[in-house]
Amino acid sequence: MYWWLLLLCPIAYLIGGFNVAKTVTKIRHVDLSKVGSGNAGATNVGRAMGFKWFLLVTVLECLKCASVAGLGYLFVSLYTGHFTWYTVSHYIVILAMGISAIFGSIFPVWYRFKGGKGLATWIGLSFVLNPLVMLVVAAIYIPLLAITHIMSLSTVLGVITWAILSLCIEAPKNAVVIVLYCVCVGLIVYSHRKNIVRLFTGKENKFILKKKTPSVPTENPATPTTENSAN
Repeated sequence: MYWWLLLLCPIAYLIGGFNVAKTVTKIRHVDLSKVGSGNAGATNVGRAMGFKWFLLVTVLECLKCASVAGLGYLFVSLYTGHFTWYTVSHYIVILAMGISAIFGSIFPVWYRFKGGKGLATWIGLSFVLNPLVMLVVAAIYIPLLAITHIMSLSTVLGVITWAILSLCIEAPKNAVVIVLYCVCVGLIVYSHRKNIVRLFTGKENKFILKKKTPSVPTENPATPTTENSAN
């Protein structure tokens, strides 16, 4: 069965390589390379365009990877006949396809291998694999983000915590599964390597959403007074 991954993983990579942030900002005529970190990801979209666009890109990126992971689940279930809770085979195939999608998100062939950092794509994978664990991670690190306004810090600590909790609580104790979790964590940490350097040097960009500039009503020209009119 695992030979099918030679076909499934490249498909997952190509799907993961579709960059929602680039598509949205192109439509809105926004150049992300000139904003914040210059990265083509949801975080930078939030800096450039505000919360609703950040949320839209995040949700669509999550759904992108969740659909890939869902295809992996469906394939294993149809192949093995097990439609119950995840088996070792489910974990291996879903993780392998999810990691491929994350890799595609970070290094997309469609955009000359310049993509985002895989955060939203990883969230989509994690909600398919470990929804309860992911809710715990979110409950811990969303407040941390609100306090520090440093997305990279919350992301790196969050993905490490997710892997540890998943392996300790519900993931099968299988060597391949453990290796795949480590690869997933390593990929996200690697994509944030420049952020980590900036964190240690105190130069990391803060995650502050763009606020709408209030529209200033244009003043009408002063109506000439009777006295001026007379003159």
